[in-house]
Amino acid sequence: MAQYACIIQSGQVAEARQAELSDGLKRIAHDLLGDVPDAVDVKWITVREGFGFTAGRPSRSSLVVRSVPNGYPDDRRTKLLSTISDLWQDVTGCGSDEIVVTAMDGPLPL
Repeated sequence: MAQYACIIQSGQVAEARQAELSDGLKRIAHDLLGDVPDAVDVKWITVREGFGFTAGRPSRSSLVVRSVPNGYPDDRRTKLLSTISDLWQDVTGCGSDEIVVTAMDGPLPL
């Protein structure tokens, strides 16, 4: 099963837009990896207010982790990561320094 883990800060725009982001992530999974949208699992983890900091200030960053097949080609990985980042910025209005996206070979350890 294709998996995403989305770690967001409490009170963020991303929290209010989870459905829209989930739909976009499933569409990306279909378009770039051929995944059936209903077989894509999107997990949401919310960091409580006061529990996430960047440079001594409350964090505004989100982290998206996606599972990919072992040995997934770098050129396709780059396209996947940039497409997810673009989606997140378009939906939430965050800056490129407020979204971290990674692709992890094999299933996510959730």
